[in-house]
Amino acid sequence: MSCTKDGGECGQGWFQQTTSGAISDTLAPLLHWRVCHVWDWLVKADIELGFPTFEIAEVYGHDPQDDLGETEPMNARTGCIGCPLVQKDAALERVVAQPKWAYLAPLEKLRPLYWEMKKPQHRLRKHGEVRKAATKYIGRNRLGPLHMEARRSMLERVLAIQEEVNRVARAQEMPEVILINEEELARIEELMAADTWPNQWAGTEARGDAMLPEILPDGNVQQLLFEEDGLWGRTGYPD
Repeated sequence: MSCTKDGGECGQGWFQQTTSGAISDTLAPLLHWRVCHVWDWLVKADIELGFPTFEIAEVYGHDPQDDLGETEPMNARTGCIGCPLVQKDAALERVVAQPKWAYLAPLEKLRPLYWEMKKPQHRLRKHGEVRKAATKYIGRNRLGPLHMEARRSMLERVLAIQEEVNRVARAQEMPEVILINEEELARIEELMAADTWPNQWAGTEARGDAMLPEILPDGNVQQLLFEEDGLWGRTGYPD
């Protein structure tokens, strides 16, 4: 609903425009409240209204009460998982710091994994594509979806994180976490087996880390000085 985004804000207007009037009217003050006000609201919603929000309050923005019964604001709001504008998940860090929820610590591997997915070596690249914008040609070397090898590898890693959490959850009789359920997994595997790609992608494109001539926005081509295994040999000198 409201995250710091390392100093920025995101998603609030969209949330209010796409939810029912009753929900958006109730949550509208969150746009303007300080973290401590939200924390107070979550506590009162639990105690006075009967909503199970206290555990959210514990990690949202305050430390537990000290000996004097006071709390310290922590501003632990965070961005969506994989958000490129947030460097760490402060809220998750606060959750797993509590002994009760420490078994969720493997979930901290997800954000680095999603950052890893963005790297060129895991993706395909459109080379020479012409897409005309209002005033110029764009996207001649744009990166695209994960190639199939990366898809399978990343899927295995997400499932491994899920199992690592749930193995301990079962042993401690704690709630399990479902990142990818059985129905979703079956559909993902079905699409991969069918060699399915997003629109305008065929899976035959070059990998994102391949050395290719650079096509400039004006259409000129900046050739490579040498190719790894091509005419110019490995040394960069003519054979």
